[in-house]
Amino acid sequence: MKLQLENQLFVVGIAIFAENLQLLETFFSHLPKQLNIALIIVVQNQSANFPSQLVQLLEGKTSLTVHTIEDGMKMNPWTVYIVPEGKYLQLETQTLNLLDPPSESDTPINYFFKSLAQEWGKHALAILIPGSGRDGQEGLIAIRDANGIALVKSPETDQFTSMSTNAISPDLIEEILSPVELAQLIYHIVELEENPLLLREDKESPLIPSEELEEILSILYKYKEIDFSYYKTSTITRRIIHRCTLLRSGKLENYIHCLKNSEEEQKILCQDLLIGATSFFRDPPAWEYLRTEILPELVKKAQQEEKQLRIWVSACATGEEAYSIAMLVDEAMRKTGKSLNVKIFATDIDSNALEIAARGIYPESIANDISPEYLEQYFNYEVGSYQVKRSLREMLIFAPHDLTKNPGFSRMNLVSCRNVLIYMQPELQQRVLRLLHFSLLSQGILLLGNTESIGELEEEFIILNSRLKVYRKRRDVQLSLTHLTQKAVTLPTIYSSRKTKLNRSRLDQMLTEVFQLGFGERKITTFLVNVDNRLLNVFYNEAELLQIPIGEANLEITEIILPELKLPLGTALHRAKRDKQTVLYTGIKLYRNNQEENITLRVGYNCNAPSLEEYLIVFLEIETPPTVSLVNDRQKKVYEVAPEVAQQITELEYELQQTRENLQAAVEELETINEEQQATNEELLASNEELQSTNEELQSANEELFTINSQYQAKIEQLTHLSEDIDNLLLSIDIGVVFLDKNFRIRRFTPPATQAINIRGTDINRPIYHFTHNLDCPDFIAIIQQALNHQKLIEREVTLSATGENLLLRIHPYIREDDINDGIVITLVNINEL
Repeated sequence: MKLQLENQLFVVGIAIFAENLQLLETFFSHLPKQLNIALIIVVQNQSANFPSQLVQLLEGKTSLTVHTIEDGMKMNPWTVYIVPEGKYLQLETQTLNLLDPPSESDTPINYFFKSLAQEWGKHALAILIPGSGRDGQEGLIAIRDANGIALVKSPETDQFTSMSTNAISPDLIEEILSPVELAQLIYHIVELEENPLLLREDKESPLIPSEELEEILSILYKYKEIDFSYYKTSTITRRIIHRCTLLRSGKLENYIHCLKNSEEEQKILCQDLLIGATSFFRDPPAWEYLRTEILPELVKKAQQEEKQLRIWVSACATGEEAYSIAMLVDEAMRKTGKSLNVKIFATDIDSNALEIAARGIYPESIANDISPEYLEQYFNYEVGSYQVKRSLREMLIFAPHDLTKNPGFSRMNLVSCRNVLIYMQPELQQRVLRLLHFSLLSQGILLLGNTESIGELEEEFIILNSRLKVYRKRRDVQLSLTHLTQKAVTLPTIYSSRKTKLNRSRLDQMLTEVFQLGFGERKITTFLVNVDNRLLNVFYNEAELLQIPIGEANLEITEIILPELKLPLGTALHRAKRDKQTVLYTGIKLYRNNQEENITLRVGYNCNAPSLEEYLIVFLEIETPPTVSLVNDRQKKVYEVAPEVAQQITELEYELQQTRENLQAAVEELETINEEQQATNEELLASNEELQSTNEELQSANEELFTINSQYQAKIEQLTHLSEDIDNLLLSIDIGVVFLDKNFRIRRFTPPATQAINIRGTDINRPIYHFTHNLDCPDFIAIIQQALNHQKLIEREVTLSATGENLLLRIHPYIREDDINDGIVITLVNINEL
């Protein structure tokens, strides 16, 4: 299988504690040169002048360029970047942004790893070199969820061992290696062309061909009896390639060989495919809804009816979700002040995960997910870890259970199946949903993950919260379980006890045993067929009883035997398989070459040969009786069929064949429709995720607009007050004032101005030259134009013609804050008394 490597930059994030710098020197001294990577180092517990010291230290150990990060710096390959003390690093593709410590409780290492996972996905490598602090687990989860690779330095090389790798969940770590091995592994992942992590034959072909995928899943089924064939192929493929990369297997064939011969690798790959990533109170809005709206109602109802409250947490992994529900149930009971019999059943297919869950011991980092009140109420703190208190553990029963095969518990008030269905194909999703529906009481509650839905069971559930995927069972009805159909790249054919495909060595072994029994040496027409009636071998055909038609070969023996023998042969084959014994017919009439021949037909089953237990041997002999009797006389039957019966049987066989062909066409059409619907469903799910993301963005934008609107409202109120102040000021000074825009249109004026200029309140926005005035100033409009053009103050004493009062006319340009002339201000002041 020839593959081609994509040219893509890798980003390696290294989290290290200041006391372990010697290990960083070892790592860089063994890192090959000219790798297409950028390395970013986050150091915990560093001093203020530490970054410059680290730059000097690393420059002497590596040929890579070393920089202390500056805000907005662009990331380049073959370069090492060091995060300054007291700063958090956020990645935006290849831009490095430095931030002040955010308000949330994320540590610098977790914050950086999460940003690395979000931006670089499968091209992200996270290396955690632990020290005296405890940090990094949440970041490793993010890297794994984004299909990146999480690596941890082995404890054997620790200088400071107060944080061992035991503080980190083993399900989150790809490899625990020494600094030298870490450097070598990075080289294998990034540079070796046989690395399958980023390989493509072309953009349309699958990463793993169907034959190899079937073989891998078959190995896992034999090991664990878990059928992964109905899980999403993309997820399975990524996980397999992940393991292939970490083992440095190179070609996929090498990994399959390793998988066949290593039970430990089978165990690791199984755990990888089961995807046990979880945490306490994951998706906080869903838990808040459960705490405030669902559980109080369930607890109150169970207390009133004096019944047991039954809850099932399926696919519970290492138990965080089950304990989260238990804490909320206990809190709801405490609020009512009444006791209640509660049983929480927590199940998973992974026995290793269940052992962790039953112990209830978790790393110290869970304090980031659980409130201090809950930690104090429900956990006992030990050095480096928390253990769930016995009183809470007694509420739960952990048990192994395969959600895809077996019905779960019954009479449940609440069933949680969150973030499991997303890894399954639609057919399996519907089967699992029907099993969950069966487990619920009428009006019971079903919880799904935020990206999951109930699909075709919409009529069976009432939607309580569409965004958080909370449903109530509508009625007490038993749904039929869907049967999983066989697919081209799926495992039922692999696991079937009736295998119809033979390899060459198997066929040779079988033919040898046939000859040892003497069948191949007898001069009798002899055929070997399988349980599907397909011809596998012709030992002797002297009687020329087979007719191979022209065109596409069809090796079903009842189709290529002479027409007169089709009915008796088909009947004999059916009886032999049904009764598991040899069948003998005599006296079968055959007319050819103007002669009548009597045929003896034997169909031998099992024949005491180990390799033939799933195959049948057909003997057809003309006239002469057999020299070796394979059956006693009581088994012999004379085959006689009336012509009209034979004709009717032939017609029925033809109709049956037509029905089979029509059914096969219908099945193929339904499979095509199902594939189209599945593709449409995936598109809809993707669209739904996009819409959900868009909705969140719109919500954020709406909040921003609300904030801006509030600011504008405050500004408007300020302007309103200011305008009212000006109006009151102008009214109080008894001076004629007229405001004009630069086109001489009237903006506003005071009542005293109407004595000099003949304007009214309805004349706002009309040009002032439309109106007459009562001033002895014939060039009134001209001097207004002059003041506007030259942007200067013009003063003139004028007389009011009606009363003879002397007025001081002042015409002043209206200058804005940005020094732009935007109109004219005219004032008329009575100066009689001056």
